[in-house]
Amino acid sequence: MEKVTNSAAAKPQGNNKKQESAYNGAGKDKKKPNLDIETTDSDLLSDMHLDGTTEQKVGTLFSKVFEDTGPSTAKTADRKRRLQAEADANNNDTEKASKLAKESVATQGASATERKQAFSLGLEHTSPIQVNGAALACPLVRKSLPPGEANSCPPPPKRDPAAVKSAVKIIKVKAPEEGNNNNDEKEMSTETSEPHKTDSVEEGRRVVMWIIFPIKTKFFFKYFWEQTACLVQRTNPKYFQSLISFKMLDEILIRHNLDFTVNLDVTTYKNGKRETLNPEGRALPPAVWGFYSEGCSIRLLHASAYLTRLREVCTVLQEFFHCKVEANMYLTPPNSQGFAPHYDDIEAFVIQVEGRKRWLLYDPPKEADHLARISSGNYNQEQLGKPIIDEVLSAGDVLYLPRGTVHQAITEEQQHSLHITLSVYQQQAYANLLETLMPMVLKKAVDRSVALRRGLPLHTFQILGNAYKANDCGSRQLLVENVQKLVAKYLMPSEDDIDEAVDQMAKKFQHEALPPIVLPSEEVRTVHGARSGADDQGNCVCDYKFNEKTSVRLLRANILRLVTEPDGSVRIYHHADNGLDYCKYEPYFMEILPEEAKAVELLISAYPYYLTIDQLPLKSSARKVEVATALWEHGLLMTEKPFK
Repeated sequence: MEKVTNSAAAKPQGNNKKQESAYNGAGKDKKKPNLDIETTDSDLLSDMHLDGTTEQKVGTLFSKVFEDTGPSTAKTADRKRRLQAEADANNNDTEKASKLAKESVATQGASATERKQAFSLGLEHTSPIQVNGAALACPLVRKSLPPGEANSCPPPPKRDPAAVKSAVKIIKVKAPEEGNNNNDEKEMSTETSEPHKTDSVEEGRRVVMWIIFPIKTKFFFKYFWEQTACLVQRTNPKYFQSLISFKMLDEILIRHNLDFTVNLDVTTYKNGKRETLNPEGRALPPAVWGFYSEGCSIRLLHASAYLTRLREVCTVLQEFFHCKVEANMYLTPPNSQGFAPHYDDIEAFVIQVEGRKRWLLYDPPKEADHLARISSGNYNQEQLGKPIIDEVLSAGDVLYLPRGTVHQAITEEQQHSLHITLSVYQQQAYANLLETLMPMVLKKAVDRSVALRRGLPLHTFQILGNAYKANDCGSRQLLVENVQKLVAKYLMPSEDDIDEAVDQMAKKFQHEALPPIVLPSEEVRTVHGARSGADDQGNCVCDYKFNEKTSVRLLRANILRLVTEPDGSVRIYHHADNGLDYCKYEPYFMEILPEEAKAVELLISAYPYYLTIDQLPLKSSARKVEVATALWEHGLLMTEKPFK
């Protein structure tokens, strides 16, 4: 591989740092859950038991990032629920509101029937967090809201819990008998003394397990993922406390130059109207806390950029989901609501860190909103009908929402709320793949087939079109059938076409992903631990040197993507040098020779295992060492043994 100057496609935006190019080439059907616990998959349900020992082991596994865990509970909402994250669209106009309200009423009967088949998992409700017998008040010492009426729209009246859950079957998670070790406990308590040998995808799965514990991941993805909301309630308010706190937010405002709108939003929802009250300029503490004291909610965007432990969670989860994992923080004062009812286009995990917040979930107004691809506007309370779930999240609880789930959240009297929304799987649907795939297939088909390049018959516009549907002539039907035959014959994608389209989609992940957090045991095995000096003549001397016996592997399973571009060039896209801000720089890539792609493919297939450089399928030993050295110097490889 020959090193060259900067790649044209890697130029920085604005005054962003300069992007380097490494080298230049010279030349899977979901089943509907059985709602009868007697017949539910026993292998999934039998493992859903926990005790103090189990959760202590779970906490130990993630002790570098998370606090020890405590007793847990799980509950479930209804099928066809969707997602949480805050949309800033304007309120729907009166005409749309009326239309949606009618549609909601029309579908209410069907929704009620479906709710009778709801599937729910959970333990007993937790009590409010108390200190000396009194509920915790807002920790803000400057100015707090007096008790009284909420600063939001009048929330829906509290419903009888029995009425809300009358169609919900509860499965209680019981502690196992002494000596009865379940598979989840063994799986999550397995630790390794050699982090540089772990599989990053498996580590991501374990973090998912930690978030939804005690629900088993296999069970979660079979019955809840993209189907129904899921609420896990715990009696441990410290479960997520290491991720963020009220105090941490105050320090972020002081230490970082956050700007309103860009990094932080101030929002309210009063009298049925959602407003963003962002001033211009920097978000300094006095201004932010002034808004907060007046009943406004604070939303911190891309919170992982400022919080190391939260960033660890996001970087590990992105390996499992192979997509951007976003973390926004929401701080709401007592008696307030920051956002109008709406749905979002993401799979969301709402992590309650401090305080309490009441969440209301609703059926979407239309069937087309199920697994929505675009976030909704704001709904009026009258459009929503009765909530399907009305629950309060306490510190340590987590609520999963599929995309398209209509939701609103309100704080209680004398209780603030601090929660994080982890968002995943945005724009990852089959539709997104087809939007990438079909234009590619059409272009190739047009190049290959003269039939697609022939002109339409002269009478096309006199026999086809909405105005001509009543025309029953044979030539109309013949032309329709001819178009359908052309599509069937020439526009069926091949396996290679699908591979190429997925590679193009994967480039988006490489551009959006957070850079990996390199652990100390990994640092000494990567370029991050390399140091250079000078000899007596002033020549640079590096403290590393590769040879054919050096063992290497990829730093992470998804650290790079090998892509053959339409022009025939071969590139390695990666996120090793990405910034913490979303898409701060242009995509990073290295252009390589086509014959060098086989070496990269072998490294990808061998992960998480190491292989020696002499195993790379290249012609000469010198070339093998050169390729491995170049990849390592760009932070994409790790050696099995440190150089020093």
